[in-house]
Amino acid sequence: MACLRICIEHGARESAVEGVTPAKIDKTSSAYIDAHWPPPRRYGRVAPGAYVLVDPNAEYLDGEELRHMASELQLRLFGTQGRDDLCMLTFEGDEEQVLKFSTLTEEELLAMRGGKPPPPEGRTRVIRGDSVQELASWGSTPRKVAAKPKVEAPTPIHLGWRGVYNLANQKFESSEIMVVRKPGAPEPQDDSEFAEHDLLAFDRAVAALEADPTLKAWVGVRMWSVVRAGIRDGYQARLTALSPNVRERLAAVVYEVPRDLPFSAIAPLRDLVQPNFARVFLKVHDPGFYCQAVPEGLAYGIVLQLEGDDEKSRLLKIHRFLNDRKVYAGRRLRQGLAGVRNARELELARRMGANTVKGPFISGLFATPVAEQETPIDELPLAV
Repeated sequence: MACLRICIEHGARESAVEGVTPAKIDKTSSAYIDAHWPPPRRYGRVAPGAYVLVDPNAEYLDGEELRHMASELQLRLFGTQGRDDLCMLTFEGDEEQVLKFSTLTEEELLAMRGGKPPPPEGRTRVIRGDSVQELASWGSTPRKVAAKPKVEAPTPIHLGWRGVYNLANQKFESSEIMVVRKPGAPEPQDDSEFAEHDLLAFDRAVAALEADPTLKAWVGVRMWSVVRAGIRDGYQARLTALSPNVRERLAAVVYEVPRDLPFSAIAPLRDLVQPNFARVFLKVHDPGFYCQAVPEGLAYGIVLQLEGDDEKSRLLKIHRFLNDRKVYAGRRLRQGLAGVRNARELELARRMGANTVKGPFISGLFATPVAEQETPIDELPLAV
């Protein structure tokens, strides 16, 4: 399996090449691939400028064919100006790595040519109209291996709860359990570590709901964990063991969801996650999330995670996300915000019709779940 990414050089963007919009790039590229990638070969667009390519009759993609594709797309998009405005990168590897490659930002892809970040494990090539450059061939990705790794005691995992606030009803309707990390503490580095943290939080939430039949809880589920079969098995055993009484009060927050929901994630979410939770939310970081890619009934809502310190940028993201309210309503998807941290963000969320909000300005971090309770909006945040 391979992924083709189509990027525009920074210089071309800065010079504002007239008419070459992301939509035009996708339309032109899709038309070209459709015409030149006939059956039994298959392809699918998984994100803007990102295509998964499958050729059952070849071990790897033909570099000369890719070079010709780059030359043709350069000509169709930019004409005969003689500039290398278009840059294509291809990655060939296992399915999980291909899907991760499809979600990298354009900045990361362009920087990858200089080794920062390094190419993923597999075969990575930069394709231009006149050349094919190998960044990493099969198995050649450098790995940093310590001669004598230090054996360190595992870092304790601390959990906390934040209330989930319904703006229309002005009440806390649930609470989300999360891993609490100190500032500067490292994030999980591999799939097993993510799964360990998530399953610990899941077990704690289930125990709380079993002990108190009035509580409701949100738990995090990493999208890549349910896509990967080996990690998915750990969730399968726990989810099938849930009692109906707990399941009807438990919501899943699927995180690390890219701008376009990958096609390969739909089946695991539909078959494993959706049947075993009362509600499923998708947590995204891109306010322009393509909600039309979410199959009907798969998710109850979309939650935008606010990040960064620039208040203007955060407010613009809220506005961009909630400005698509009619589109989301047409898809029967609720909209929520996570990470709300001041009164201006809360007021904008309320005014533009967000359904739920959570974050440090909504609720403190508690050692126990937040019970369902009415709280006037002007009395937020709920203090510990």
